[in-house]
Amino acid sequence: MITLFIRTTSRLGAVMLLMLLSLSVHAQNVAIKGDVITVDKKPYAKLAKGGSMLMKDYTLLTLDDKEVMKAKGNITALPNNETFIYYMMTFQPGGETAEMSKTGLNFAQQLAEALVKNEVMRDGQPNPDGIKRFREAYSEKLSAKYAAETEKQNNTKPLEYKTVDRSRSNQAGISYNKRTKRTEIVQGDKVIGYLNPVSNESGRSNWAIVLPDGLSIAEVTIEAWMADSPGARDITYKMLVKKDNKYHNRSAVGGVAAAQQDAIQYLVLGGYL
Repeated sequence: MITLFIRTTSRLGAVMLLMLLSLSVHAQNVAIKGDVITVDKKPYAKLAKGGSMLMKDYTLLTLDDKEVMKAKGNITALPNNETFIYYMMTFQPGGETAEMSKTGLNFAQQLAEALVKNEVMRDGQPNPDGIKRFREAYSEKLSAKYAAETEKQNNTKPLEYKTVDRSRSNQAGISYNKRTKRTEIVQGDKVIGYLNPVSNESGRSNWAIVLPDGLSIAEVTIEAWMADSPGARDITYKMLVKKDNKYHNRSAVGGVAAAQQDAIQYLVLGGYL
């Protein structure tokens, strides 16, 4: 019984220690002052900026200007009109690499937080264990992923289908049918399609436009920061139209409902629905 108590206590202590370490990492205040990364207002490393106005490059340096890593930006434009920005990072002196997607407007801050989280630097010098953790965290080869996606899209045939026969003189609208519990797309006296929710992950609003026979002809995405604030203002969204396999970027005023109406009208006027 005593041995079991000691083992249980030890395990609980280890779990608590890991939780405290995790909390301490998340509690760290990572900032960039000029070219210096600070953690809780203390100098951590330097992050020198280069490149052009369109695409910045970054060099991670020790506080005494020894080069640790270069981060070179790349822009990939896919055939479907989607554009992605990612960075190829090369560590010195061994030449190890990692690749990171740009997920916000401020990549320098994103990179600084990732460097601190993985402890790439320790006591002002490169930390081999931290560099290994960083490379494992960003091990996906985005360059190869986007090349494969480009080839796939180039070989994808546009979707062929027939829309519902009806008079197109009236404006299409959206109406919720309480009996069927479905959101209908109506033009005149005909149901020409449905709005089907796809997901609402982390506030992001996604839905598919489907024909009455169930064929999905378009998919719409509104990012979370807009989907969560459906006020009367501009809201941007992207819509994958499967008839041409391209993303169409649109905007509307009035939140998610206005974006839905705008998407429907755009598809109808364009002959996609």
